[in-house]
Amino acid sequence: MRKKERAQLLEAHEATSSLFPLPPYRRRRGSSKLGGVLRRPRRPRNTERISGSEGRTSLGRSRNFVAVENLRRYWRAAMEELELPLPTEKLAVDPGREGGKRGVAVLVATGSFNPPTYMHLRMFELAKDELQQRGYSVLGGYMSPVNDAYKKKAMQKGFQRTLTVLSRIRNALSKDGLADGGSPNVMLLCGSDLLESFSTPGVWIPDQVRTICKDFGVICIRREGKDVEKIISSSEILNECRDNIISVDEIVPNQISSSRVRECIKKCLSIKYLVCDEVIQYIGEHKLYKEADGSDTRK
Repeated sequence: MRKKERAQLLEAHEATSSLFPLPPYRRRRGSSKLGGVLRRPRRPRNTERISGSEGRTSLGRSRNFVAVENLRRYWRAAMEELELPLPTEKLAVDPGREGGKRGVAVLVATGSFNPPTYMHLRMFELAKDELQQRGYSVLGGYMSPVNDAYKKKAMQKGFQRTLTVLSRIRNALSKDGLADGGSPNVMLLCGSDLLESFSTPGVWIPDQVRTICKDFGVICIRREGKDVEKIISSSEILNECRDNIISVDEIVPNQISSSRVRECIKKCLSIKYLVCDEVIQYIGEHKLYKEADGSDTRK
């Protein structure tokens, strides 16, 4: 790839990285430069090359348009090649155990977990109790943290979408035969704040919200002061899928939150019994959340 084209490609990526995060490029052998030489993404058939002095293609499309399309194809190809095994050693899989009347279920919670607290773990227990009472056999749960590009003020930017995570987990479990020949019920576990965000413009793709609710299901832990029924009724999509949304009340309210834990750390207060000891040790070793207010405390 010529230097000019590479600069255009990176410039286009910077403008669209919120939607299409760029995987690391491979480094050619013998390259001593940091990051190596960028390889040109493969150009599929029936697509035009960039030509002309005005930055236009043979079909009149701009250079940036073609660069963005190349980035999309490159990103998709990289994701397809990345086949990481799903950890299953902690799932409650017993070959001799019969499944529940309504089949087996696996819970998946997504978010920043910044840091993970006992409340995050407690949500899994509350959801498990509710599902077991409804006739499900719960195999376990997964916490799927967002990547380093996550920003709270722009939740939809720079991370793998929740629907993709749910689909990958269900496909992996089905492939491993952990659902007695059928597809496991993979459900999104969330709090009422996240459920409410389903209706916030620009945060979620409406069609994906509908697919998550219909094809997977949502189990929501109601936070004190939140009316889950009102949240569902005020959303056309959630109201349409209300049969697949399970609301769970906390008998013992738990107000632990990651933001409050971070605030305690900034004030040099103890966070013991709010998070696991291993988390406390990790935070101390990496000196996290010590920056002044307004800075990124996740570095």
